[in-house]
Amino acid sequence: MSASHELKNEIITQQYKSACCRRAFLLGVIFAKGEVDVKNVFISLEKLQYVDFVSQLIREFYSKEARIFRSDKGGRRIFLSFDSNSAAKYIADLDDLSGEFNVCNIITQKCSSCLPAFLKGVFLASGRLSDPNKQFSLEFTLGKRTDTFAKILTDLDLRPHISRRKTGDMIYFRNSYDIEDFYGYAGINHAVFGIIEAKIASLARRESQRYLNCVTNNYNKMSEVANRQIVIIERLVEHNLLSSLPEELEKTARMRIEYPDLPLSMLAAKMTPAISKSGLSHRLKKIEEIGAKLLKLDS
Repeated sequence: MSASHELKNEIITQQYKSACCRRAFLLGVIFAKGEVDVKNVFISLEKLQYVDFVSQLIREFYSKEARIFRSDKGGRRIFLSFDSNSAAKYIADLDDLSGEFNVCNIITQKCSSCLPAFLKGVFLASGRLSDPNKQFSLEFTLGKRTDTFAKILTDLDLRPHISRRKTGDMIYFRNSYDIEDFYGYAGINHAVFGIIEAKIASLARRESQRYLNCVTNNYNKMSEVANRQIVIIERLVEHNLLSSLPEELEKTARMRIEYPDLPLSMLAAKMTPAISKSGLSHRLKKIEEIGAKLLKLDS
């Protein structure tokens, strides 16, 4: 199940105890996807369970049984149709005033929970949410009511972006903080924690990858140095120059080529007497420096 449908299923299973909040929810749905033909109202939704939920609200507030059908042109969306003068006027007012209609003034005069209910209704009908573990994205496909909803969101101090498309205008958020704020206004607080968890997981993955890259780079550098030192020691042996090194360096060089794959810490422990890893590293650097000079003189 997609992140959108999972959240929408949670929304329709919530208890909206106040009638004003249930009405605000229905107004949100009609705002997002309601169209009118004379006094017949049409609403399109994605899933049958959403249709059933909205049908109950239509029955409660408009005393109408909605007709449910699919378009003859095909498509996934399901349509509800009912006749209502008041619902038709609500839609007409939205469209006639072209964005000047302030829905917030109507729904928030009832109670503080009406605005969250309205926003949930808009999301149910037109919202789409990406999996926060993959991408932070919240979109609303609202067509000609895009600017009206953008103004509502802006009045809430959110920062919506608008995409103008031939298939219909769209409002979107790509910033996780804006999405969190929308969830807060919509009263979908548990979804905020989902985004926070996704951020923490993403940060942990980045830190883990950064550490892995660091370890790999260090290993590659150490391997490069070790190979370079072994090549010099082998060339010293080839030119019978190993005995030209000071005694402790000659002994160290012979141990290095005897155990070429041994880490410095383990090679240092094999020395007699044992020396520290840093001490062994210092000796190998001296071997490299002196060996390079001897090989240059010999050539």
